[in-house]
Amino acid sequence: FACAAPASSDASSLDGRAEHGDLVGAATVAANMTTVGVMAYVAHKLSQLRDGVPDRTAWPQVHVSPPAQAPGDFDRQTTPLEDLGEHAFLVTKHNSHRKSDAQVVFRDVKGMDKDLVISDSPEAVAAMKGVFKKLCSSSREMLSVSDIRNVHNLLGEPLDDSDMPAMLEFFKAADMNDLVVSFDMFMSWWSKLHDSSADPDGYYSQERYRQRFKVLQSRLQDPNIARISSAPEGDETSRRFRIHFFLDDQPLSPWHDVPLKNSDGSYNFICEIPKWTRKKFEIATGEAMNPIKQDVKNGVLREYKWGDMLFNYGAFPQTWEDPKVVSEETGCPGDNDPIDVIELGTRQRPTGSITRVKIVGVIAMIDSEETDWKILAIALDDDRAPNIQDLADLDAHMPGATASLTHWLRMYKTAEGKGENRFGFGGKPQGAATATRIVEETHEAWKKLLDDSGSPKRGSSATLLTV
Repeated sequence: FACAAPASSDASSLDGRAEHGDLVGAATVAANMTTVGVMAYVAHKLSQLRDGVPDRTAWPQVHVSPPAQAPGDFDRQTTPLEDLGEHAFLVTKHNSHRKSDAQVVFRDVKGMDKDLVISDSPEAVAAMKGVFKKLCSSSREMLSVSDIRNVHNLLGEPLDDSDMPAMLEFFKAADMNDLVVSFDMFMSWWSKLHDSSADPDGYYSQERYRQRFKVLQSRLQDPNIARISSAPEGDETSRRFRIHFFLDDQPLSPWHDVPLKNSDGSYNFICEIPKWTRKKFEIATGEAMNPIKQDVKNGVLREYKWGDMLFNYGAFPQTWEDPKVVSEETGCPGDNDPIDVIELGTRQRPTGSITRVKIVGVIAMIDSEETDWKILAIALDDDRAPNIQDLADLDAHMPGATASLTHWLRMYKTAEGKGENRFGFGGKPQGAATATRIVEETHEAWKKLLDDSGSPKRGSSATLLTV
């Protein structure tokens, strides 16, 4: 039995394989027949389609041409720009082949027989109008040739006496003080002077002047600040060099006479050391009228040996860090100076300039066991200012800035062989609320300093400026 069982099993397997082979063969034949049937059906349908559709070559040929458009044939939309005057309009033109284009156009300009088309953007023209209005001394909104010359000076493009006859003739002015220049006439003069066709290198680019007027408009925001000027005295490489401040040709102190705040809540930053420079200029608190001078040590003019400033550096007026008061945050007394300010904007501010800023934070530096607050601020005319209100915004829009500032302040004296500076708050910068509180405390300390010294109170009728 042991040998018979396998034989029987093999026979059954062979029978099953034969039966399986027959099934596969039948299935293959059926599949092939189905494929043939489908192909025949598709061929039949294609034949019907060809028989029922006329030959494409017999179809009529239709040519569609785009609508004719003459060169310069634009759809125009004209909108009055009342803020720029009764003669100003925004003309927007567009067609299917060009993007929309908007230009400011002045019509019926005195002395011109055609429209005045301005190449600058409407925003740039609005900034120019803001400057124009700030310089007007009457409600007539008219300037003199002398005022226009002042605009050029403020923009860093001074005109000399030889240019005056041409200006008088252009504006049909009887003399330098004749109030005959309207805003549209000023724009006509400006456009003629900065004709782009005579400027192949783009020196007088739109963006360049847009930014200049933006800065000037910010400076002129407060009438009192707009009247302040500064003037250098002496050789800049000598220890006698000074920058003096004036209001309507009368000397004033940048520390005591310039107000801390403006009517819009902004603060006035006095720049001592421009960014990307290293000469240690400072307000001379021990000299009459407190001009700006370069600090001297051991008879040598001081410079920062660690490297150029990463920021505009200066002070807030009408503040004082009292050396008799020990700060709770640092455990050290004040350094006997106006409070220091670091302005973080993109522009370099010249020594002696006054800029409206907003406070965004503070670094509590300890220098030679004295509290030396560093207020962090940004100019209101800076492009990033609308987005930066506090320290968190500063870190978001200028990543790494506070860390780099803290490192610079910690290390800069090591280049002179001294130790590193220390910091309060565990070395962490603090936000706008803390910074504003500290500034106001130093402002109160400054008031007390004047009271104790018997000096007249600033911000009263006894001073040149009013807060």
